[in-house]
Amino acid sequence: MLQKTVRTFQILEREQIKISGFTSSQCYILLEIYKHQSLSINEISKKMHLEISTITRIMNNLVRDDLILRKRGVSDKRVVEAVLTEKGKEIALQLQKSIENYYKDIISNLPRGHVREVMGAVELLVTALEKAKY
Repeated sequence: MLQKTVRTFQILEREQIKISGFTSSQCYILLEIYKHQSLSINEISKKMHLEISTITRIMNNLVRDDLILRKRGVSDKRVVEAVLTEKGKEIALQLQKSIENYYKDIISNLPRGHVREVMGAVELLVTALEKAKY
């Protein structure tokens, strides 16, 4: 049941993102940078649980499409940080709203009076997933 739940969320969320023409990885990179305003490639790699080479490849396309810029770190010039362009900020905001609406729609379909119960169970599930080794 757990596998089916996770897979269903992945598929449905991917469908929401695909409407905008982005891959899930591109979307989450844009959203993470939007949330933090600037992130190093290493930080993005850790947050997304992907290899740096994979992040770099994805970011190359986002740079090409004028959605992010690469900048040298202020305190350490060896560190490469990613920031959103104005176009990237607009896209990230649209993606964030689309995903929020998707989850609001899911919540609205829960039986009335059970939302807190379900959200509590989901919180427990997320904690267990984060603790699991992968």
